[in-house]
Amino acid sequence: MEKNKSSREIVTKRITEMILTGQLKPDDQLPPERKLAESMGISRNLCADIIKELEKKGLLVVVPRQGVFVNDFRKNGNIHTLEALMKADFELQPKEIASIVEYKWGIETLTCKRVIQNASDEEIARLGKFLDNILEADSPKKAALCAYDYYHELAVLSGNTIVPMLTAGFKKVTVGLWTRYAQNYGTQQLYKSLAEVYFYINKRDFDGAIRQISQSTTDTISGDYSIYKQFPH
Repeated sequence: MEKNKSSREIVTKRITEMILTGQLKPDDQLPPERKLAESMGISRNLCADIIKELEKKGLLVVVPRQGVFVNDFRKNGNIHTLEALMKADFELQPKEIASIVEYKWGIETLTCKRVIQNASDEEIARLGKFLDNILEADSPKKAALCAYDYYHELAVLSGNTIVPMLTAGFKKVTVGLWTRYAQNYGTQQLYKSLAEVYFYINKRDFDGAIRQISQSTTDTISGDYSIYKQFPH
């Protein structure tokens, strides 16, 4: 068992990971409760509690007198499913990664528009200082954390009270993706991808910012800087 984690946490994470990574497919049936408990090395009562928890998260469906099945979380998920995705510290499926990048595009479009319209020159200048911190980072992970700080500050400056919460909710996944991006393409490229948008924010050119956000999103999903590419390090 993993150090400092309870059996409940470990087994819950294991099943969650198997579902969110596609190892278990929608409508797949889990083994009977007794066999599942034995295979996981836990008690049957604890197994039943975990199944209830994962059902609440929208990952499992319990059908009376038939068994426990994997839920189609993309179609039938709920806020708890989204929370599980937000907290994922394992490799998500490409479809979820693309969806997160597209979500970022939508949120960044909103935040840029509001910042360009409402933020003061001083606030926009301060935002640029967050961006500059990326260049001073001495590792891909630290660069990704600096990129997150910039992105979160952009959300705060938008004046929308919900967007910073959503941004913070996706911090773990976002930092993970940006870390991989910096590992694959370098810290300078991570900085450049954000600085090109900031250039238009600083000019208060919303159309230019939108064009750049759209281009960056396309590059990240399927272009020259695809987040899916894996390189040896």
